[in-house]
Amino acid sequence: MSMLSGTGIDLGRGAGDAGGGAEDDACSYLTDGVNLYRVLGAIPSGMGEMVGLENCRSLDVALVPVGELRARRMRVVVPSGVE
Repeated sequence: MSMLSGTGIDLGRGAGDAGGGAEDDACSYLTDGVNLYRVLGAIPSGMGEMVGLENCRSLDVALVPVGELRARRMRVVVPSGVE
């Protein structure tokens, strides 16, 4: 299972998911296969835990409920040059 640091998000691992290490980095990235998102962090809310995602192309930031993020089948991305 993959746990993103500081978010409490357990995304699970599939055969195509990136290898270990990314979840321990201070800055985590996710992809849905089309867009790249930077995980800004998580905050509690009345609707449950919300995660801030920044679209790396448009720089738009959205708060996404953890349950919706899990349903999107996102994959952890390891930036190049990170060991």
